Amino acid sequence: MADQESQIWPLAPGKLHHRSDENPTFKAIRRERSNKCFVYVFSGIVFFCVTVLVFALLVLRVKSPEIRLRSVTVKSLKYTSSPPSFNVSLSGQMSVKNPNFGDYEFVPTTVSFLYSRGAVGSTKVAKGLAKVKKTERLSFGVDLRSNKLPEGANTLESDMNSGMLKLTGTGKVSGKVTLWKIINKRKTGKMDCTMTLVLKSKTIKGLVCR
Repeated sequence: MADQESQIWPLAPGKLHHRSDENPTFKAIRRERSNKCFVYVFSGIVFFCVTVLVFALLVLRVKSPEIRLRSVTVKSLKYTSSPPSFNVSLSGQMSVKNPNFGDYEFVPTTVSFLYSRGAVGSTKVAKGLAKVKKTERLSFGVDLRSNKLPEGANTLESDMNSGMLKLTGTGKVSGKVTLWKIINKRKTGKMDCTMTLVLKSKTIKGLVCR
């Protein structure tokens, strides 16, 4: 009897329960979430880099201003065919177009007029400020005289007989572009315009700038 009571009976083996994190389905879900997280982070980094690049190309890239003669009109005109000579007073308007995201402040400049590659007159144009993405317009007056031309170096007589004189207006504007009062970059714009002075009608035709 004592032997039966002291006899040790083996315990039945218990059921083994797998940990939830060892479940293949759970591993797949966790792996999928990790992949999505990586994709989101990578997409965010790419978007940030593209934004910085576009900002640098569009905003921080400083361009030269565009200088043009908007209009030129004849105030007075005197001319003779023999000997060939002319004396004309013009009034005009020059534009300074600022393509940048910062203000463009420019210094006084000179606009020169040429006939047959010879200077016949020039005028000073005041300093100014072209705001962000804006165009500043400046008015001027100038007197052109043929007596400033070197003798025998032009076709003035034949042009006077034809009734039309081809003129060229040139100029250069220098200044600086200021971005957020931190970045200052100096830029220069050049102007090269052609036009025709019609003697009979006392008008300017065919004004083209490039």
